[in-house]
Amino acid sequence: MHDGRFDPGGFYEFNLSGGTIRTRTRERVIVLSETVLSSLVAAAARDGDLTPLRRLGELLGNHVLSGLDRPASVLSPDAVLGHVSAVTALFGWGRLTFERWGAALVIALRDKPELDQDDLGAAALLGGMFSEISQRQVSCVPTGDSKFVMVDFAVAETVWGWFKDGADLPAIVGMLQPKRAS
Repeated sequence: MHDGRFDPGGFYEFNLSGGTIRTRTRERVIVLSETVLSSLVAAAARDGDLTPLRRLGELLGNHVLSGLDRPASVLSPDAVLGHVSAVTALFGWGRLTFERWGAALVIALRDKPELDQDDLGAAALLGGMFSEISQRQVSCVPTGDSKFVMVDFAVAETVWGWFKDGADLPAIVGMLQPKRAS
């Protein structure tokens, strides 16, 4: 049985003479400051295309899946979510926790890089990561206070509209139909 422990040892390989850092899956890693990354994300948000951040989230999801000893679908949610939290922290994206609000899954991402005012960059990253892990298209919609509600991709714009119109997290969860919440 998978115990949910995560061992970060050996996750990164530093080749100082070659000037590279790679993950255990041989992907090259480039270290960027939060200031540089937030400028890139702000530009993408202004252009209305956060696809690169969603793709980065998919890569993080692949790291989660490659570190599990069995498919995510046969492990307990706690084992998978514990691994998700560890990978998120390992890549410097903050402290990720989960809350159940009725049928809805709410993600809290504390100490995250401040990328853009509306948290759309973090939302795109989380949506990509959880889509990869769950093997279905989901979105993580910002709801304020560094929290994101996970919803079916098809209703994300509607949920975002509720938030922009002033609905808080309890109201949003109340408006979601149980079959649409993840």
